Amino acid sequence: MQVYEQIRADPEFTAALGRVTLAAARLESDIRVFLALHDVQVGSKTMFGGLVAQLKDHGLVSGNGAGMLRMLARQRNYFTHSLYDLCTARIDQGLMLREELADLRLLAERAWFLEENLNGLSQIAEERIAELKTRGGQINGLLFGP
Repeated sequence: MQVYEQIRADPEFTAALGRVTLAAARLESDIRVFLALHDVQVGSKTMFGGLVAQLKDHGLVSGNGAGMLRMLARQRNYFTHSLYDLCTARIDQGLMLREELADLRLLAERAWFLEENLNGLSQIAEERIAELKTRGGQINGLLFGP
């Protein structure tokens, strides 16, 4: 519990985690718009993993692109849903080792890299969306290719 309290009190990590949350929400929104432009209806509560599945099911992302998105979703989920359980040994070590939790700088850097990756993909997605909209309809092409 002491490690969790140190993590929770660290302003650099908590700010980075907040930015990860914002970046993930941006990418989810971009994927929803891209799917809608291809007449794929998804529920407003469909989360990141479900959106990636819809892209894959409709042939709108390559296998490599889907793998990359799943990896980022897993990292985001680990930060937002598993960190406390890792700190308290309620789960086995996964994407992070328990001893790494004490290195607050490392945690903040991992969150920063995840945020950068999510924002970079959002930028690509927003460019694809703009391209679709300027062409006045659907065009063939993947959101994220090989």
